[in-house]
Amino acid sequence: MIILNQSNSYTKTKLEKDKTRLAGLQAEVDKNANFLGSEIKKAKAYQQDLTGQIAKLSARQQQIISQRQASLNLPTSLGAGPLFCTDDRKLDPGFRPAFAFFTYGIPHRVGMNQYGALGRSQAGQNHEDILRAYFADFSFEQRPNINISVQGHGSMALETYLLGIYEMPDSWPIEALKAQAIAARSYALSYTGSGAKEICTTQQCQVYKGGNKGGNWEQAVKQTEGKTMVSEGSPVTAWYSSTDGGYTFSASDVGWNNRSFTKRVRDTNGDIGSFADLISRAYDKDSPCFYAAQGFRAEFAKSAWLKGGEVADIANMIMLTKRDSGLSEHLYQPDKPNPEGKETWNPGRVKDELRSRGGIPLNDISAVSISADFSSGMTTAVTITGDGRSETFNGSEFKNFFNLRAPANLQIVGPLFNVEIK
Repeated sequence: MIILNQSNSYTKTKLEKDKTRLAGLQAEVDKNANFLGSEIKKAKAYQQDLTGQIAKLSARQQQIISQRQASLNLPTSLGAGPLFCTDDRKLDPGFRPAFAFFTYGIPHRVGMNQYGALGRSQAGQNHEDILRAYFADFSFEQRPNINISVQGHGSMALETYLLGIYEMPDSWPIEALKAQAIAARSYALSYTGSGAKEICTTQQCQVYKGGNKGGNWEQAVKQTEGKTMVSEGSPVTAWYSSTDGGYTFSASDVGWNNRSFTKRVRDTNGDIGSFADLISRAYDKDSPCFYAAQGFRAEFAKSAWLKGGEVADIANMIMLTKRDSGLSEHLYQPDKPNPEGKETWNPGRVKDELRSRGGIPLNDISAVSISADFSSGMTTAVTITGDGRSETFNGSEFKNFFNLRAPANLQIVGPLFNVEIK
């Protein structure tokens, strides 16, 4: 019994010592875990801050990009007439390697895709199918033939006004034309507040040329007379654009006020896993602006092709801005006056400034590759390879700085873009 008690006492003492030792180890583990957790949080915060610095453009920079894109005179709808988008793949700039950034579609990508309506009608969809594909949260209702005021033309009946709308070729299938007629009717009612204010006659509203266009368009208007898209009791502001590049977006996606009747649409006749799939399956693939580089220079066959050094310069500009965001006023396009009245740094100066901050600039570009999210229709990453290494940039980040730095009026005009190489 005495031996047993001694054994119990020894065991108890040992357990208490082990417990104390384990508690100490646990405290040390907790301390290390807290430290690591703190460091991870710091790293994430730093990365987020860095991303924020590069992603946030100043109001002035945003204004410059908007001005440059406006200079391209890209039509928002087919009302401007035939689309003219050059396929730069057929142009030879006279140098190699050559790189060009091709955008899918042209602004603004909200509501009905006009070339998409063409593709859908050719695939057998009727006008209601087409409109339901592009709009949500609405119903078809009959609205009376009220009078509306048309800029420069005075007051007229709504259905008379619609006969003079020039927004879709008369040769297109009747179901596409009917979809356009209903969209135009709904837009006119919404824009004017059911006749309370005047509507303009340009693409800023919708193109009206007066009179009666006649032909199939007249039949589309008459066969849908009064038919209107209505959401929450009011006519829908039925926006439409010529070419969405396989994807449409909601109003809030493009910075407009949210509208429940707009939605994101992958505008294809099947799943998309690659750019090749998109080119073969998009409903608006027949548009000349479905896949095109936007802008050109007077030289190099009046093309959008860039030299490797020019692509490297854009990459170096991004890397420099990540290291010092206060330098952005020096990093506009070098072939134009600096919009802020500062010195614009040329490619050589950008390299020097990057080196002085511990960065390694790119010089000779051998390849550029693009990664994209084909569910949402957005380029996610641009990888630039040269000098035996690769640098990867966020897709939106690259687009923004490309649009600030690229020469002449070259622009990437949408969220989904690819690269072509000669």
